[in-house]
Amino acid sequence: MHIGATAFLGVQLSADAGFQGGAASAGVSIVGVESRAAAARAGMTAGDEIVSVAGHPVASSSDIQSALQGHHPGDRISISWPGTSGQDHTASVVLATGPVG
Repeated sequence: MHIGATAFLGVQLSADAGFQGGAASAGVSIVGVESRAAAARAGMTAGDEIVSVAGHPVASSSDIQSALQGHHPGDRISISWPGTSGQDHTASVVLATGPVG
């Protein structure tokens, strides 16, 4: 059970996050980014693929939830994703308060 405010990264993930063509993906595809949220401030956009959250490799949306579970709004964590030019990106972001529900 979770008590208190939920940490919020501000990404919308694809419904099949973690799987492409039946094979496991190296990360989790982003289909949308909430404006002014931590992910947007880090420079992430739709089409990017998150490969690490708070130092934990991720391959599904549940992996991201697990990585964020021990964190609270205001915590600073790292996020990593490969860039379109082949250069990897890592950003340190401050988590916001997530929606209730």
